[in-house]
Amino acid sequence: MTDRPLLYNAAYGPLNLAALRNAPCQMSLGERLFLYSLVYASRPAHYCEIGTAQGGSALIAQSALFDVGNHDARMSLIDIRFDLDKPALQMLERRAVFHEGPSTQMLPEAAKAAPIDFLLIDGDHTHEGALRDIEMAAGLVASGAHVLIHDAYNPPIAAAIARAASDPAWIDVGLVVRHGNDLNDAPLEDGPWKGQPNIWGGMHYLRRR
Repeated sequence: MTDRPLLYNAAYGPLNLAALRNAPCQMSLGERLFLYSLVYASRPAHYCEIGTAQGGSALIAQSALFDVGNHDARMSLIDIRFDLDKPALQMLERRAVFHEGPSTQMLPEAAKAAPIDFLLIDGDHTHEGALRDIEMAAGLVASGAHVLIHDAYNPPIAAAIARAASDPAWIDVGLVVRHGNDLNDAPLEDGPWKGQPNIWGGMHYLRRR
C-alpha cells in the first residue's frame, strides 16, 4: 500500500469492468464490486490471495490494479491446486506469481518476496483452516494491510473470524458485504454449529494495526 497521493485523474479513465461480471468465482456482484473497489482505491503494492481456484478474484483484482495504473504491483496467488483455464492463466501470468501448496508454507514464502499489504482469504473453508490462515496472516502482512475474508456468513468461518479478530493486532472493520447464499439447503451436521443454516457468502474486513 502506498501513501503517495494519486496525482493523475484516474477516476475518469477507462475501466476494465468486464471481470466483475465474467470472472469465474463464487462471489456475488456485491462482493466483486467491493473487492474491485478496495483494490482500486487502496492501490496495494503486493496483492495476495489464499484460494485462487479458477482465478476469478485474481482477475478482478488485476483489473483494478491495471485500471488505476498500478502496473508495478506484485500479485501472489496461493492454492493447494490451481484450476485455471488457458485464458485466465494467460491473463494472470504476466503479473502474478503462483504458489501451489498449503497456505502454511506458501503465505510465508509470498511474504518473503515483498510486504503483503492486501490479502484475500478464501481457501480452506473449515473453522480450523480459516482460523489458521487469519492468525498466520497477523504475523506476515504489513502494518495497515487490508485483509478480506470471504464466506463470512458460514457459521464455522464466522466463528473463526470472531476468535481471530479478538487479537489486538487487528482492527475489526466488520462484515462489509452482506450478500449471503444457501448453496446447500441442508443444515450443518457437525460440531457446535450442528443444525444451523449452511449459508455461504459475505465479506469480512480486517485491518492490520
